[in-house]
Amino acid sequence: MRSITCITSVLSIALLLPGCSGSKSFSKKGEKLDEAGLYAEAADMYLQAAQRNVKNVDAKIGLKKTGQMVLNDKLSAFFKNMAMGDAKGEAVQAYLDAVEYQERVSRAGVQLEIADHYRTDFEKVKGEHLVDLYNEGQALFEKEDFPAAEKVFARIGKLEPNYKDASSLQNVAYLEPLYRLGKSDLEAGNYRKAYQSLTKVVDKNSSYKDATALRQDALTQGQFIVAVLPFTAAGVSNALASNVQAHAMSALTESTDPFLKVVDRENLERILEEQRLSLSGVVDEQTAVRVGNLMGAQAVLMGSVVDYREIPGSLRRSTKEGFESYRVQQVNKETGEKYFVVRYKPVRYSEFYQENKVVLSYNYRLVSLETGEVLMSKVAEKEASDHMYYATYDGNREALLPSLNGTADLSDRGRRDIRSLLGASREVKPVASLMNEVLRSTSATMASDIQQELSQKLP
Repeated sequence: MRSITCITSVLSIALLLPGCSGSKSFSKKGEKLDEAGLYAEAADMYLQAAQRNVKNVDAKIGLKKTGQMVLNDKLSAFFKNMAMGDAKGEAVQAYLDAVEYQERVSRAGVQLEIADHYRTDFEKVKGEHLVDLYNEGQALFEKEDFPAAEKVFARIGKLEPNYKDASSLQNVAYLEPLYRLGKSDLEAGNYRKAYQSLTKVVDKNSSYKDATALRQDALTQGQFIVAVLPFTAAGVSNALASNVQAHAMSALTESTDPFLKVVDRENLERILEEQRLSLSGVVDEQTAVRVGNLMGAQAVLMGSVVDYREIPGSLRRSTKEGFESYRVQQVNKETGEKYFVVRYKPVRYSEFYQENKVVLSYNYRLVSLETGEVLMSKVAEKEASDHMYYATYDGNREALLPSLNGTADLSDRGRRDIRSLLGASREVKPVASLMNEVLRSTSATMASDIQQELSQKLP
C-alpha cells in the first residue's frame, strides 16, 4: 500500500512539473519575492514569466514596478562612479549595463524609463573617458606595447566606432608586431614562419609598408624546387611508368604548399633531350643529380614501378531455386463467400557476379641535390576493385521469393535481399578506370607525404 502511495505521489509531482515551469508559476514566485522586499529577485522572476508568455499581464505589471527599481539601482551606480571623478570607466560601464537591462526588459514587452539627464551625463563622461583611453593607447604605442594598445583602441571602437584615428591605430597595433616578426624571421632564414606572419599582415592590409614585397621575398628564398624524373619499370611497360610519373608530377603541382615548386615536364624533356638522355633512362643518382642541377632543382624525385596487375573478372552465372507466389480463389462451402489464398510454386532464377581488380606498387625516393641525402624513401601500394552482383527472373519479379531449406523464405530480410538483387546495377568499372583511381590515390598520398616532409625539414 505504501509503495502505491509513493508511486501516486511521484506521478502527481510529474504531472505538476509542466505547470510549475510555466509563465504563471514564475509570476507567482515573483509576487512572493516582491512581498518579501526582494525586488531584484522578483524582477528576475517576472522577466522570465513575461519571456515565456508575452500575454501574462500580471508578470508585466510586476516587471514594470520591480524592473524600474532594478534599473534605478544601476543608474545610481552610474551616478556614484561619475561623481567620484576618477572612475570614468566604471561609470561608463554602469550606464551601459543599465541600457542593456532596459533593452532586455523591452524585448519582453515592458518599457522602463531612463531620465534624459542620465543620458546627458553619460555623453559627457563618455567623452572624457574616450580622451583618457586615447591618451593611454598612444602612450602604450610609444612604448611599443602593441598588444595592450590594440586592446585599448578596441575598447574605444566599441564606445565610438569613428573616434579620431582609433580604428587605424588599432589596425597598426595588430599589424606591426606581425610585420616585425615576419621581417625578423626573413632575416634569420625562417622563410615559412616569415611567410605565415606576413600573410596575416597582407590579408588585413595589403598596402601595409612593404609587407607584400617581403612576403614574396620569403617565398622566393624559401621555395623548394623538385624535379620529377622519369620513373622506371621493372617487368611492366614503360608507358605505365610514364603514366605513374605524370600523375606524381600532377599531384605535386596541385599541392597547397606555396613553397613547393615542380619543374614542368616540358622543361624536363628539353633538358633531357639536350643532354641526350632517354626519358626512361635516368635511373642512377649520379645522372639524376646532373639533370636536377641543370634545371635549378634542389631535389629530384625518382621512382620505379615494381608491380602492376590488371585482374579482369569473368561474368559468372548461377541458377538459383526460388518460389513465385500466386493467388487461388476459393469458395466457403457453408456461406458461399469467395476468398483468395496464397500459394507458392517452385521456380528458377539467375544470379550474376563479376569483379575487376587492379594492383599497383612502386617505390620512390626524394634526393637532396645539395647534400645528397635521401630525404624520404617509401613504397606506394594500392589496389582498387569493383564488382557487380545482380539477379534476373523471367516471371513476375514482384512475386519472386528466395528458397530457405526447400520452402519459400517469407521473411522481410529474404524479400529485401531478392528485391535488391533484382534491381542491382549491371555494370562494373573497367580496369582502365580502376587504374586511374589507383594512380590518383597513390600520387595524392605521395604528394602529401613529400609536402609534410619538406615542411618539417625546411625552415
